[in-house]
Amino acid sequence: MSIEEDILIQNFLKNTLSEKEKEEVLLRIENDKNFSDKVNFEKQLILNLNDTEWSISNAINHSEIDEYEKLLRSEDTQALKNTLQEVNTEYQLKQKRRNQSWLLYAGIATILVIIGLTVFSPFKTLPNELYANYLDLSELPSLVDRGHSDQKSLIKAQKLFEAKEYDQSLAILEKQLSTIQKNKATIYLYTGISQMELGQFDKAEISFNTLIESNLIDSPKGKWYKALLFIKKNELSNAKNILHQITKSSNNYKFKEASELLNKL
Repeated sequence: MSIEEDILIQNFLKNTLSEKEKEEVLLRIENDKNFSDKVNFEKQLILNLNDTEWSISNAINHSEIDEYEKLLRSEDTQALKNTLQEVNTEYQLKQKRRNQSWLLYAGIATILVIIGLTVFSPFKTLPNELYANYLDLSELPSLVDRGHSDQKSLIKAQKLFEAKEYDQSLAILEKQLSTIQKNKATIYLYTGISQMELGQFDKAEISFNTLIESNLIDSPKGKWYKALLFIKKNELSNAKNILHQITKSSNNYKFKEASELLNKL
């Protein structure tokens, strides 16, 4: 079939022929089977391919099309198609995993930054750290009083306290409070600190309050340790109230340290 006939069929299918030309083509379709097959074939191509993808004027012949159809429908081609689909699916899964991993790592990094800013920030010290920094046990007076008859018990209590065996030291100290009068302020301090270190916060507060309200010479020391107790309990408002009381006079016990703590809370 000639190129002229291909163009004729193309124009017929595109409805660009005159009425006379249409009648001639229709008549030939009825009488010429080969021509009719060609028209049907080209019609199918036009239905499946748009103008930018197909032009009858440069179309290949039937045999070439048949060969391409066989190639596209062959088992090897279908296998290749399936392989490409599998590769694409795997690639998409990898990309999805990679994106999920990125989101996970980004989330972890964000959490670490928040933790770093909260825990390691130079502008804000945690209450427990402040408590540990300002609880100086080395400056506590000795429990041992030369004028006291039961030296052995107090020596043992102090050794246990210094070894941080607070529960055993406390058992001795509580007995001593009920029997002695001298050096009682120091025993209250050791008792309250032992209770505070053991997490017996209510008992520790009672011990420090008893010392503060007493007429003992070391009673002002009770306010400082009560302030540390509130810091350990993370009751910072209560701690600040006591620290403000201490800073009212430079003569008060731990005036300097109380001023520093107020600036850090």
